[in-house]
Amino acid sequence: MAGRYPKGSVSQHPSYDKGVEADANNDQKHKDLAAQLRPKGLSPAEKRVWLRVAPELSKAGRLRALFVDFLREYCVVKVSVDAARDYLNGEGVGWTYETTGRHGAQLKSRPEVAQYNDDWRKWNSLVGQLGLSPATELRFNDKQGDLFENPFDDV
Repeated sequence: MAGRYPKGSVSQHPSYDKGVEADANNDQKHKDLAAQLRPKGLSPAEKRVWLRVAPELSKAGRLRALFVDFLREYCVVKVSVDAARDYLNGEGVGWTYETTGRHGAQLKSRPEVAQYNDDWRKWNSLVGQLGLSPATELRFNDKQGDLFENPFDDV
Protein backbone atom coordinates (compact mmCIF):
# COMPACT_ATOMS: atom_id res chain seq x y z
CA MET A 1 0.00 0.00 0.00
CA ALA A 2 1.71 3.14 -1.23
CA GLY A 3 -0.66 5.63 0.36
CA ARG A 4 -4.20 6.57 1.07
CA TYR A 5 -4.94 8.33 -2.20
CA PRO A 6 -4.42 7.05 -5.74
CA LYS A 7 -1.40 8.47 -7.47
CA GLY A 8 -2.12 11.77 -9.19
CA SER A 9 -5.37 12.47 -7.35
CA VAL A 10 -3.81 14.86 -4.81
CA SER A 11 -3.27 18.38 -6.09
CA GLN A 12 -0.05 20.20 -5.32
CA HIS A 13 0.37 23.68 -3.97
CA PRO A 14 0.60 26.24 -6.79
CA SER A 15 4.15 27.23 -5.81
CA TYR A 16 5.41 23.62 -5.59
CA ASP A 17 7.40 23.97 -8.82
CA LYS A 18 9.06 27.13 -7.50
CA GLY A 19 10.16 25.18 -4.43
CA VAL A 20 11.61 22.39 -6.54
CA GLU A 21 13.48 24.94 -8.64
CA ALA A 22 14.80 26.74 -5.54
CA ASP A 23 15.91 23.42 -4.08
CA ALA A 24 17.86 22.61 -7.25
CA ASN A 25 19.48 26.05 -7.13
CA ASN A 26 20.37 25.50 -3.48
CA ASP A 27 21.96 22.12 -4.28
CA GLN A 28 24.05 23.75 -6.99
CA LYS A 29 25.10 26.51 -4.56
CA HIS A 30 26.40 23.91 -2.08
CA LYS A 31 28.19 21.96 -4.81
CA ASP A 32 29.81 25.18 -6.03
CA LEU A 33 31.03 26.05 -2.53
CA ALA A 34 32.45 22.55 -2.10
CA ALA A 35 34.25 22.82 -5.45
CA GLN A 36 35.57 26.27 -4.57
CA LEU A 37 36.99 25.13 -1.22
CA ARG A 38 38.34 21.77 -2.47
CA PRO A 39 42.07 21.66 -1.71
CA LYS A 40 44.63 20.97 -4.41
CA GLY A 41 46.50 17.68 -4.49
CA LEU A 42 43.64 15.30 -3.67
CA SER A 43 43.90 11.91 -5.32
CA PRO A 44 40.96 10.84 -7.49
CA ALA A 45 39.61 8.63 -4.68
CA GLU A 46 39.98 11.44 -2.13
CA LYS A 47 38.26 13.84 -4.54
CA ARG A 48 35.27 11.45 -4.77
CA VAL A 49 34.98 11.44 -0.96
CA TRP A 50 35.23 15.24 -0.91
CA LEU A 51 32.52 15.63 -3.55
CA ARG A 52 30.24 13.31 -1.59
CA VAL A 53 30.76 14.80 1.89
CA ALA A 54 31.54 18.51 1.39
CA PRO A 55 28.20 19.52 -0.21
CA GLU A 56 26.32 17.78 2.60
CA LEU A 57 28.37 19.64 5.21
CA SER A 58 27.65 22.86 3.31
CA LYS A 59 23.90 22.15 3.46
CA ALA A 60 24.25 21.73 7.22
CA GLY A 61 26.19 25.01 7.48
CA ARG A 62 29.40 23.31 8.59
CA LEU A 63 31.65 23.78 5.54
CA ARG A 64 33.92 26.74 6.15
CA ALA A 65 37.31 27.68 4.75
CA LEU A 66 38.79 27.30 8.23
CA PHE A 67 37.88 23.59 8.32
CA VAL A 68 39.15 22.63 4.85
CA ASP A 69 42.37 21.02 6.13
CA PHE A 70 40.41 19.00 8.67
CA LEU A 71 38.00 17.75 6.03
CA ARG A 72 40.94 16.96 3.74
CA GLU A 73 42.37 14.69 6.43
CA TYR A 74 38.97 13.00 6.70
CA CYS A 75 39.10 12.24 2.96
CA VAL A 76 42.67 10.89 3.16
CA VAL A 77 41.91 8.62 6.12
CA LYS A 78 38.61 7.42 4.61
CA VAL A 79 40.38 6.35 1.41
CA SER A 80 43.10 4.62 3.46
CA VAL A 81 40.53 2.71 5.54
CA ASP A 82 38.67 1.58 2.42
CA ALA A 83 41.88 0.51 0.67
CA ALA A 84 43.08 -1.49 3.69
CA ARG A 85 39.71 -3.22 4.04
CA ASP A 86 39.64 -4.07 0.33
CA TYR A 87 43.17 -5.45 0.53
CA LEU A 88 42.48 -7.58 3.62
CA ASN A 89 39.24 -8.90 2.13
CA GLY A 90 41.01 -9.62 -1.15
CA GLU A 91 41.55 -13.03 -2.67
CA GLY A 92 44.15 -15.05 -0.76
CA VAL A 93 45.09 -12.33 1.75
CA GLY A 94 42.80 -12.54 4.78
CA TRP A 95 43.02 -10.81 8.13
CA THR A 96 45.09 -13.51 9.85
CA TYR A 97 47.95 -15.89 9.17
CA GLU A 98 49.00 -19.09 10.88
CA THR A 99 52.36 -19.59 12.53
CA THR A 100 53.79 -22.70 14.18
CA GLY A 101 56.11 -22.53 17.18
CA ARG A 102 56.76 -24.31 20.42
CA HIS A 103 53.15 -23.68 21.47
CA GLY A 104 51.80 -25.24 18.32
CA ALA A 105 49.84 -23.60 15.55
CA GLN A 106 48.61 -20.08 16.28
CA LEU A 107 46.54 -17.59 14.33
CA LYS A 108 47.89 -14.05 14.35
CA SER A 109 46.65 -10.81 12.87
CA ARG A 110 48.45 -9.60 9.79
CA PRO A 111 50.49 -6.39 10.26
CA GLU A 112 48.12 -4.63 7.85
CA VAL A 113 45.30 -5.19 10.35
CA ALA A 114 47.09 -2.97 12.87
CA GLN A 115 47.34 -0.22 10.24
CA TYR A 116 43.66 -0.66 9.39
CA ASN A 117 42.69 -0.44 13.08
CA ASP A 118 44.78 2.71 13.54
CA ASP A 119 43.26 4.35 10.46
CA TRP A 120 39.77 3.33 11.56
CA ARG A 121 40.29 4.98 14.96
CA LYS A 122 41.44 8.18 13.22
CA TRP A 123 38.44 8.04 10.87
CA ASN A 124 36.03 7.47 13.76
CA SER A 125 37.46 10.46 15.62
CA LEU A 126 37.10 12.66 12.54
CA VAL A 127 33.52 11.45 12.01
CA GLY A 128 32.70 12.47 15.57
CA GLN A 129 34.30 15.88 15.26
CA LEU A 130 32.61 16.64 11.95
CA GLY A 131 29.21 15.33 13.10
CA LEU A 132 28.97 12.77 10.30
CA SER A 133 27.19 10.05 12.25
CA PRO A 134 23.60 10.08 13.53
CA ALA A 135 24.74 10.18 17.16
CA THR A 136 27.31 12.95 16.77
CA GLU A 137 25.07 15.05 14.52
CA LEU A 138 22.89 15.72 17.57
CA ARG A 139 25.67 17.90 19.01
CA PHE A 140 25.27 20.26 16.07
CA ASN A 141 21.48 20.38 16.30
CA ASP A 142 20.53 23.69 17.91
CA LYS A 143 16.83 22.86 17.85
CA GLN A 144 16.94 20.45 20.76
CA GLY A 145 15.83 22.10 23.98
CA ASP A 146 17.22 21.78 27.47
CA LEU A 147 15.69 19.35 29.92
CA PHE A 148 15.98 21.87 32.73
CA GLU A 149 15.50 25.60 32.96
CA ASN A 150 18.72 27.43 32.30
CA PRO A 151 19.06 30.59 34.42
CA PHE A 152 21.47 32.07 31.85
CA ASP A 153 19.03 31.92 28.90
CA ASP A 154 18.00 35.56 29.37
CA VAL A 155 21.52 36.92 29.83
